[in-house]
Amino acid sequence: MADENSAQQLREAFAREAQAAVRCLYFARRADVEGRADVAAMLRSLAEGQNGQAFGHLEFLEDSSDPLAGGGDTAGNLESARAEALANADAYAEYAEAARGRKQRDLADWFDSLAAAKRAHAAQLGAAPNKLEGGT
Repeated sequence: MADENSAQQLREAFAREAQAAVRCLYFARRADVEGRADVAAMLRSLAEGQNGQAFGHLEFLEDSSDPLAGGGDTAGNLESARAEALANADAYAEYAEAARGRKQRDLADWFDSLAAAKRAHAAQLGAAPNKLEGGT
């Protein structure tokens, strides 16, 4: 990217599209529960479009070797995703500790479960390069 302002705008745009897509999927699930398959289908379609837009942001970031876009190839992308999972695990552990300090046990338990899930994801991602090397 020619300048940091453009890169920052692309990172923010990516975050907005990613958040909007997940929210649409969440709302679609709620619509399904309420028996509104028509609304659920529309929301899923919107989420797919938002994912496409987020991919576009990542492609621009990839052109400038921005770390948010990954490591450039499959092995680099796996390492990037692993590092992100570990960073998220650490953040969730901190959030859990803060929630415990506020006596919000349910929230602390939720963050603890997310931290454990992220550590498991990191382990899977860490093992994946061995599969690349072994051809399986």
